[in-house]
Formats: sequence, C-alpha cells, structure tokens
Amino acid sequence: MARKPRIEYYGAIYHIIHNGNNKEYIFEDEEDKIYLLKVVGEVKEIYDFSIFAYIIMNNHYHFIIRAYNIPISKIMHRINTKYAKYYNAKKQRKGSPFEGRYRSILIQNESYILNLIKYVHNNPVYAGICSSMEEYKWSSDIFYRMNLDNLVDIDGLLDMFSLDRLVAIDKYKKLMKEVPEDYLSLKYQYENENIIGIDEFKESYKKQDKNVKAIGLDEILKNICSTEEDFKLIKNGSRKRYLTQYKYEYIMEARKNGYTNIEIGKNIGISPRAIRLLLSLS
Repeated sequence: MARKPRIEYYGAIYHIIHNGNNKEYIFEDEEDKIYLLKVVGEVKEIYDFSIFAYIIMNNHYHFIIRAYNIPISKIMHRINTKYAKYYNAKKQRKGSPFEGRYRSILIQNESYILNLIKYVHNNPVYAGICSSMEEYKWSSDIFYRMNLDNLVDIDGLLDMFSLDRLVAIDKYKKLMKEVPEDYLSLKYQYENENIIGIDEFKESYKKQDKNVKAIGLDEILKNICSTEEDFKLIKNGSRKRYLTQYKYEYIMEARKNGYTNIEIGKNIGISPRAIRLLLSLS
C-alpha cells in the first residue's frame, strides 16, 4: 500500500519526529544538541516558519512547526542535511545518521497543540531521565518560563492563555505541571496518527488523498541522501560503497509508496535483479 504524501499548505502546523538510524544516539553530547539548534536557527533565518516547541533527546528529536511559504519537506531536508554533514564529519562516517523518512503529523490548529507541547516537553520524564520537565536542558520549556522569544515563537501560545504576559506564563506553568499518566495512549495519538483534529478535518484530507499523487522518486531519494552530491552520485550510477545504504533506504521507501522495482531501478539506473540482490544482502 502506498504511503500517503505529506499534506502541505500555507500555515500548516506539524508535529515532526525523527529518530537516529536503528534508534542509535546521534545527539549524544551537548555539542551535538547545540549544533542542531544552531542549524534550526540558521534555517529559520532563511525560510519562513515558526517553532512552537522542541525537544532533543539522545536518539531523536521532536519539533512542532508552523510552515508558511516554504513546504515543510524543504525545511526539514535543509535541517537534516546540514546536521548529517556535521555528524558524519565528526564521526568520520558515511551514510545518513537518521532512520529513513521523518514522521510528520498534521495538526488542525493552535487549540490542539497545548497538550501536545506538554507531551513533547515531558519526553525525558517518560524516559526516566528526570523527574520534571524543568530539569531537562534541551527543550523549549525554558523559553516559555523565562519569556524568551527568539528561536521559539512563544507569543502565539502564551497569548492563548492571556494577553497579560505574567498571567499567561503562570497558566502555562500550571498546564505543564502534571505529567499525563496514560503515556502509551498519548504516544499513539501524538506519534502514530496522521492528522490531529476534529473528525470533519480528518475526513476532508482523506477525500483529498484519492486525488493526490504519491511522493516522487527523486523526492524520496533526496529525503534519504545526506547531501545533494550523494543524490547526484546515485542518479549518475555511482557504485561507491557508502552509497549502498542510501540505495537500500531509497528502495524500501519507494516500495512503501507503491512503486515497482522496474520504476525504482529505472530512476537510478539499476536493474530489478540488482535491486533484489541488494535487498537480499542488507
């Protein structure tokens, strides 16, 4: 069954999740987390988007982002590519440090993000890393508590509580205070659903799915590759060994999107037999 294409429109809000390859630690020290935030800040200067919240764990991250004129796919490709270059240079390795395609869940509007932000900020609490979100350094929680408006766009959320900023911050703290008990249920809702919103909102996009083309093969390959150079090498038939992992991930992702081995191979200049061989060796 083909994977559904991402829903993209002006002002769309997304919960973005991306894991390290095989759930490995790819943000294992402070330097890594600082660099990811630096990249996000740089991309935010170039592209048109807002950040409601984030958290960086050792093996994955969460972002809640509102995209405007630039599609979310382009924003995330820029962020992930820049981080991958840094990480590969630091570790003297090849291939993507990320696990396939990032997860994006469409959020209907701001009213649905309050409890989602509480869930995101509580990730280290659920993981047993700390007893409260305030103890964890690598989340956007501090921006709200300290009224810091730079990387994180706090105004939209806090103004939902009150136009009096001190009152708004106090209400934010009260909302964040209790850790939701039903973690597994929340995890499914916030990480496995494709859309969060009322039934009518969800149904409107289910109807659109029938008339929307699946993601293109080149876009799949670009999302997999760490750099534009690697993308071009694969398209030009390069047999460099480190590209094998990219080719494998591209084939798997393309198959999920309903493409045949003939279509997949033709796009990168390899035969269906070569695809079967590559899959058998991986």
